Amino acid sequence: MSGFLGVSLLLTLVLARNATLVALTVFFELLLAGFWACTLLTSFNGLAYFVLFVGVMSGLFAIYDVYDDLLSRRVNESDASMLAAHTHTSSRCWGIIWGILSLAFFGTGIYLCLVLQS
Repeated sequence: MSGFLGVSLLLTLVLARNATLVALTVFFELLLAGFWACTLLTSFNGLAYFVLFVGVMSGLFAIYDVYDDLLSRRVNESDASMLAAHTHTSSRCWGIIWGILSLAFFGTGIYLCLVLQS
């Protein structure tokens, strides 16, 4: 996963059009390299915790995005409103279903990462 994260950061660096994004990408790339070196040179497995941190933050943002787009405000052109029109339900219903699925995948991912790591 750390290799995938490193390649993704490099791709982001190539496509970045903004100085702040370039600075943040370089910072995270250096942080990733530092944790990788720390993992190779010492017994501390910081790379696993760094990748877990990035995954947790991505998962939390996905849950927040579902809440923000579908439950706290209604966007009439969202996927949920189009799916609701086809199934004759409400978009909030689909927001709750997607929120529950996001929480389930988020919790399962953290659990599996912690169990497989030990």
